[in-house]
Amino acid sequence: MEILTNNPESTSSKNINLELDAGAVEGLMKMPVDMFDGVYLGEAHSTALVLCVDVRNFSDFLCSHQDDTVFKLIKEFTSNLLSCINQFAYGCSYYKLLGDGALVIWDETGENSIKEALYVFDSYTDFLNEELFKPFDGLGLGGALVEEKVFKYEISAEVSQLKYRDYVGYGINLACRLQELAGQNELALNETLAKTGIIPFRVDKSPRMLKELHSFKGLREEDRERVLFYNKDAHGGITFF
Repeated sequence: MEILTNNPESTSSKNINLELDAGAVEGLMKMPVDMFDGVYLGEAHSTALVLCVDVRNFSDFLCSHQDDTVFKLIKEFTSNLLSCINQFAYGCSYYKLLGDGALVIWDETGENSIKEALYVFDSYTDFLNEELFKPFDGLGLGGALVEEKVFKYEISAEVSQLKYRDYVGYGINLACRLQELAGQNELALNETLAKTGIIPFRVDKSPRMLKELHSFKGLREEDRERVLFYNKDAHGGITFF
């Protein structure tokens, strides 16, 4: 792969050839920025699977810890999260870091993509609880997993030889809203995904939870009736291929 970079010692540019294995190239192709190939995608995916995860109580952590502690934790959190995604979500189409969280998208919902998403969430929450977050009270991972329609598009980037890739759509909005309802180690689901019968779930129709759900703007009526959470205890463990 040939990458164009700026030479800090002059106004000219230079070409640097990097040797990347096939797995590394495949992973890079799923990130927001890609090498320009002259083809721009515009695709609608009606049954995409969207995983959105976020750290609970991270704002409190920022206010109560020194800068070096914050930097160390967020770097370890994001690097290990990317490693987890690359290792276990190899069927995904896209992923992007969102500060203290991440967005992962599979273009189609199916048994394999659902297994991958659950494995990423379960394995990473276990790692955080047992290792990275153990010294810090209150920190934990929550998230949402939804099946919905999304739109994939690509545009030219300002940097020469690069293009930018992203997704928009109701599925993105829904996942980001529902993840706010999840507490530590909880994964919210939408009705469409629950109806597949693949994921065991529990229902929360408590007044507090419904009030928070109804406060979200831009949700369809069928997504306002109740709050659903992945029931890991009823899963019996994940058989990963």
